[in-house]
Amino acid sequence: MSDVAIAVDLGGTNIRAALVTVGGEIKHHRTVRTAVRGGVYAIVDQIVNLAESVFDEHGSRLTAGVGVVAPGPLEPKSGIVRFAPNLPGWENVPLARLIQDRLEIPVVLGNDGNCAALGESMFGAGRDVDNLIYLALGTGLGAGIIHHGSLIEGVAGVGGEVGHVSIDPNGSRCTCGAVGCMEAYIGGWAIARHGEMAVHSERSSLIQEIAGDDRITAEVVARAAEQGDGVARDIFARGALALAVGVGGLVNVFNPELIVIGGGLARAGDLIIEPFRSSLPNYTMLPIYEHVTIVQSALGHDTGIYGAAANVFYQRPDRTGHRELDG
Repeated sequence: MSDVAIAVDLGGTNIRAALVTVGGEIKHHRTVRTAVRGGVYAIVDQIVNLAESVFDEHGSRLTAGVGVVAPGPLEPKSGIVRFAPNLPGWENVPLARLIQDRLEIPVVLGNDGNCAALGESMFGAGRDVDNLIYLALGTGLGAGIIHHGSLIEGVAGVGGEVGHVSIDPNGSRCTCGAVGCMEAYIGGWAIARHGEMAVHSERSSLIQEIAGDDRITAEVVARAAEQGDGVARDIFARGALALAVGVGGLVNVFNPELIVIGGGLARAGDLIIEPFRSSLPNYTMLPIYEHVTIVQSALGHDTGIYGAAANVFYQRPDRTGHRELDG
């Protein structure tokens, strides 16, 4: 089996593709703006063209396969994107098959949290760890769980939806329709919503001052918090507490060695990570918590690329365990 994979990170703004070696080296990086208005087939064309460009630069089509990280909800085992909020018209799209039919090379599809967990396990902070939880703090809250070297996928391949674990039966309504989800407190959209509520109730003028005529985002709330706005800091503190409550339960269930925090919102740094770290012991059993280390992602902007490639190597037939893939 080949020791390289083509990795594609499909986002609502950009599509990124590259060749990734089993040792974690990224080559022949390509990026294009996502043709959102063009619909499904325009985006499939873009993915195919990017992959072909990488193949041409590499000089060979011999690879372990093509890995695609896509927005969801999606079903990795069937290769179908059920719904993509940032891609209008995407509903029940057989994305893996559409790409595979064009490239005539095996294609595997994965969601961001699960693939990021695989990426950290194979190439990042978890290279020497068999049990980890990856948390993707972004617009929502994605996650992936590696247990004894294997990804927790579930029957349809969509396991690990940590963001939609309910932590408060009387809590806020989440975008998924459920009540009290972790994501409704710590997702980027939730941070922004609480910032808007603070402005409308006149509890924070700094958030509005920073936003100006633009919409209030999680980044705006973070900037206000960094400048000492007490309300903004409380919004992040409540989010970090919610994260600790939910993840504490996961720690008790899976007994991980490592918790890796990534995603765009992780750039808020100590606004989230330190209160999360200090609160987590209150929601875990001490003998379990003593074995946990909390770190930020080692993969940064390339998490999607690494994750897509890791999914290919993880799925390949000769895999006897992810640790052997490190070379």
